[in-house]
Amino acid sequence: MKLRGYLLALLFAAPGLTMLLLHLLRSGATGLAVTHGAVMCSGAVLTALVWQDARRLPLAERVFAGLLFLSGVHFLIGYALNPGAPLDAELLGSVLLFIVTGLLLVLPPAWSLSLAVILLVAYRLEVNLLSGDPPGTRQLTQWVNLGMFALLAVGVVMRQTLGQVLERAHLLAYLATHDPLTGLLNRRGFEDQARAGQNLLVLDADDFKLVNDTHGHAVGDDVLRHLARTVQEHLPPGSLLARWGGEEFVLLAPGDQKDAATLGETLRAAVAATPLAGQQVTLSLGGTHWAAAEPFRDAFARADRALYHAKRSGKNRVDLQAAEDPIPVPVGR
Repeated sequence: MKLRGYLLALLFAAPGLTMLLLHLLRSGATGLAVTHGAVMCSGAVLTALVWQDARRLPLAERVFAGLLFLSGVHFLIGYALNPGAPLDAELLGSVLLFIVTGLLLVLPPAWSLSLAVILLVAYRLEVNLLSGDPPGTRQLTQWVNLGMFALLAVGVVMRQTLGQVLERAHLLAYLATHDPLTGLLNRRGFEDQARAGQNLLVLDADDFKLVNDTHGHAVGDDVLRHLARTVQEHLPPGSLLARWGGEEFVLLAPGDQKDAATLGETLRAAVAATPLAGQQVTLSLGGTHWAAAEPFRDAFARADRALYHAKRSGKNRVDLQAAEDPIPVPVGR
């Protein structure tokens, strides 16, 4: 989104930047033309690099801001050496406002405001001293430019503040619906996204308390992270996995009861064959089909009964229970 905004800004700025470059070349200001052209070319190159890899954006912003600031300093020096040619005071002010706008857009306010103030104060002092006009002649232009700068600064600070608020809101929403240990959905996140008409499986790591008691909770946390990753690697498209609490996980997957049996056995075998953080852990699963018109609590209670039966029947196994079955049906082990 940010990159698209930059592209739109460059699109609208391109005609004015090109006309300024041509003006500098026609006026014989080769040094200023080279600086200005370098900024234009760098903007295009940095945009292309960021388009290929968005992770380059923060570095690209800093590089472009540095080039903009140096360009502003060069324009000020050029005016000091030759006031009025090739830039008169008003055109210099417009160029610096453009540069200030770029700084405000690509740098945080703490940096952009200070650099922008330096450029604008230097511009005002320089024009007052070197323009040759009577005192006060340029006041209207300078105060209008100052007002435009103030509006830009306020807008950028508000944008930055709003961005921070939105970022925190997104973080809070994520934390409210995700488990911080495994990165999976938590119970609330799962219930928000769960939809009936799918297979419901409850997964539980066997004898997990023994892992914590023997190796400590840090190892236990690593085991849970690896367990979640292993299960995720074997899920079909459209599945929904959540950490329900402790070492228990809940899974929704498309298909009928036969698909649930196949998936449950696949997950059980994968966990049994994969050392998790150096520990050999097994998984018991209970499952059922959550009918379209059925309350979630009823389907969950049925899957939970199947899990309990799998635990009592020796663990490291899969048991399923249909709505009409009085007892769970063993599938694996």
